[in-house]
Amino acid sequence: MNEENKLLDYLKANHIKQQQVAEIIGRSLSTTNRKINNHSDFTKREIKKLHSSLNIPIDIII
Repeated sequence: MNEENKLLDYLKANHIKQQQVAEIIGRSLSTTNRKINNHSDFTKREIKKLHSSLNIPIDIII
């Protein structure tokens, strides 16, 4: 059950806090955490915001 989480790995490697991601997409920290940990999906709008604001490659987000 040790599934790879590319987005979480990317955030850690680039010293990006989940709170920063939450502020960019306009969601609570708990909602953002669920999205980052693959318990909920990012919307297209959220994906675009993260890509343009933090330069996160889209294939890592989805």
